[in-house]
Amino acid sequence: MIKVLVVDDEPPARNRIKNLIRQEQDLLLVGESGDGMDALAKVKQLAPDLIFLDIKMPGLSGLQLSQLLRQDRTPQIIFTTAYGEHAVEAFAVDAVDYLLKPFDTERFRQALDKLRTRLEHGASALPAATDSDRVPPHSAAPTPPISPRTAGRLTVKDGSRLKFLSLDDITHMQSEGDYLHIYTASGQRAMIRERMRAMEQRVGGRTFVRISRSVIINLDHVKEMKPRQRGAYEFLLRTGERFASGTTYRSAVRRLLAEITGPG
Repeated sequence: MIKVLVVDDEPPARNRIKNLIRQEQDLLLVGESGDGMDALAKVKQLAPDLIFLDIKMPGLSGLQLSQLLRQDRTPQIIFTTAYGEHAVEAFAVDAVDYLLKPFDTERFRQALDKLRTRLEHGASALPAATDSDRVPPHSAAPTPPISPRTAGRLTVKDGSRLKFLSLDDITHMQSEGDYLHIYTASGQRAMIRERMRAMEQRVGGRTFVRISRSVIINLDHVKEMKPRQRGAYEFLLRTGERFASGTTYRSAVRRLLAEITGPG
């Protein structure tokens, strides 16, 4: 049995994960916690094999807790969060997976499949932290560049496997240096070595619009947009993320508004 500890400062979120855990025959819920310091004590007390760990918590955050745990033997970690911007940091501590709230049962089980594969290969604990941890380890390395897109999807190379991301499912893309993070409404994600300009050319002519130097959004997932100062706009996605348009892309946003609202 895989012993599991659930750590989240929101009781409804903990209850959701606990209910999903109870549906898995090889998982055993051994405890729960609402803050990082209490969770640290319970890890030492309960010795779980897996932690479902929220990232943003008062006091000690999930990322801070994961770094403390890496000073010694640590359980596997699946991060859970409503914020997509911490994905790189999560991969840097070799997390099994990163679940973006709200996630469904299928996405939850995908994360568990990754865990079981890792445990089958003998990765029962994460290594102690070293100076090299500034770069994600091989097991969590960014995926290579995207191959040419085919009808309605992007094909992402992940080691020897290919992942197929539906373009309709992609909510937004966000760059960080030479890397590009792709997020989907279903909870799938990819981190690839790709420049924004190249990606903009790949998905151009569809519903994707580059609104700033670092963000491309899928208009089909925009819930609302509202004006800000100096001709900028704020975009609210249905998944809850908010992005502001940049000055350089003001004309592109204006053209977008013209197309949406029509003449007059």
